[in-house]
Amino acid sequence: MLPGIVIFSANRTPTDAAAVGSSVSLITQEDLEKQSRPFLQDYLETVPGVNFTRNGPAGSTTGITMRGANQNYVKILIDGMDISDPSAPQTSARFEHLLVDDFARIEILKGSQSTLYGGDAVAGVVSIDTRRATKLGYSQSVAAEYGAYNTWRGATTAGYATDRGDISFSLLGIDTEGFSAADNAPEDDGYNNLTFSGRGEMKVADGITVFFATRAFNAEGEYDASGPVDSPIEEGKTSQFAGRVGTNIELFEGRFKNTFALQGMKIERDDVSSSVFAPVTWYNGDRVKAEYNGVISFNESLSLLAGADWEETGAESFNAPGKRDEANIFGTFAQLMVEPIDNLTLTFGGRIDDHSEFGNFNTHRLTAAYLFTETDTKIRASHSTGFRTPSLNELYGPFGANPDLNPEESVSWDAGIEQGFFDGRATLGVTYFELDTENLIAYTTGYMNVPGVTYRNGVEIAASAFLTDRVAISAAYTFTETERENGLPLPRVPRHNFAFGIDAQPLDKLKLNVTAKYVTENVDEIFGLGIVPLDDYLLLNAKVSYEFRPGMEAYIRGENLLDEDYQTAYGYGTSDLAIYGGLRMDLWPD
Repeated sequence: MLPGIVIFSANRTPTDAAAVGSSVSLITQEDLEKQSRPFLQDYLETVPGVNFTRNGPAGSTTGITMRGANQNYVKILIDGMDISDPSAPQTSARFEHLLVDDFARIEILKGSQSTLYGGDAVAGVVSIDTRRATKLGYSQSVAAEYGAYNTWRGATTAGYATDRGDISFSLLGIDTEGFSAADNAPEDDGYNNLTFSGRGEMKVADGITVFFATRAFNAEGEYDASGPVDSPIEEGKTSQFAGRVGTNIELFEGRFKNTFALQGMKIERDDVSSSVFAPVTWYNGDRVKAEYNGVISFNESLSLLAGADWEETGAESFNAPGKRDEANIFGTFAQLMVEPIDNLTLTFGGRIDDHSEFGNFNTHRLTAAYLFTETDTKIRASHSTGFRTPSLNELYGPFGANPDLNPEESVSWDAGIEQGFFDGRATLGVTYFELDTENLIAYTTGYMNVPGVTYRNGVEIAASAFLTDRVAISAAYTFTETERENGLPLPRVPRHNFAFGIDAQPLDKLKLNVTAKYVTENVDEIFGLGIVPLDDYLLLNAKVSYEFRPGMEAYIRGENLLDEDYQTAYGYGTSDLAIYGGLRMDLWPD
């Protein structure tokens, strides 16, 4: 195992990676800068167990699957803020608008996490930290890029830090003419996005800090509602604002740590389309949440985490102006973390939720991790349960709503081994997972619960190695098998997914990054056509950068260098070979 790595998301408290029993992947700021791609999905798609789909160019509806479960089952947190959209068909984050130029760290926690994170965390959690000021005094970085499809992109982050705290703000933007969302259609579908984020923390007394985080964006884009058909007048606008404030209080010389926080979010979406049934539509969603998280360390081998949260979500739409549908949920949870013998870490957690519409739900999570220090071998396992209540749209929305839906319930487990070689210069990890869901909610002529159990299982393999001090390689493979009660697979979940990467530094100031992804045996499901196979595809991306001076880098990057003709969703276009050039620099480097 790589020494010194700390994981925050698995237990909602800093935990040494060797002691984490869940499956976690980590993307650092250095990893992000190696590729310089614009959207969160661009990095998640190379993580074992994760795949993405997008209905056309930048800004088009985007989704991911994690262990065969789509974005409805993945909770996205940015600086602790839940940014999922309560007014969406299913409550989920708007992946198509998540720019990454202010991101510093991404943890991908896989497996059902409802015990610590509540509903909608059935497949996992993606926890993101944005950049903070780490150098005393003022600091600022800027970046700009131009390339294919007349795409302009820029970002700046400014911050100030003292020995008592720090504050930083970022402004990100992208503007592109794009290409047609409908595959091979002549009309381009453009997109623009302006995102603002900020965070800060200040020590106000011994053991007491206050903090805040905020994120907002305004985006506009053109799209095609039906993949094979070009729709020249379909446009969408989305704006979102989220904020979180709170305090950390440490007692008993830091052995009892407490976090109190409040957060809120509001999102508005407006669409103009060629639909004869609803040519103009709008949706508004909102969330308010109060939360407490406490960790008490009795000794080095025993600690207890406990907390509570209350959340209210609301949504309204064009279908019933002035009518706000809402739901609230109150949850309490606790988790015991114990090291009964050296190098063996166990966690036992449980949660009780009380939902305003569906009553009580009990969930649990058990994990174990053991490190054989002599051979640098870690074995781990986890077992957990989860639930997802129907979204407000599924219950009350304008299309196919069904107020008689029942919540989905799930059972998830995984087991894995991680092996280090050559004093940590190479690692290999293998994980087997299963995720079974009862009462799956699906859409046919309306929303309905699918009887029986929906099965997802597979294997994740990840490997990395430093061949020399200047050359590193990585590889990942995911095998995913899914089956519904009717025997058919789930759509947009490829059976085989390969990823490969290489980082090289042939000269002191010259760096090269190459990533490849191969997807095979994928299908989509189209109303009236049923299951439709999608072609296998191989994507090759690369970036070459040169550092003129410390903190100043110029680069050229290319996407789809093999000019592959492929689809991640039936009928929707994808980028041809595309070249971009950019400049990034720190205005006050160390």
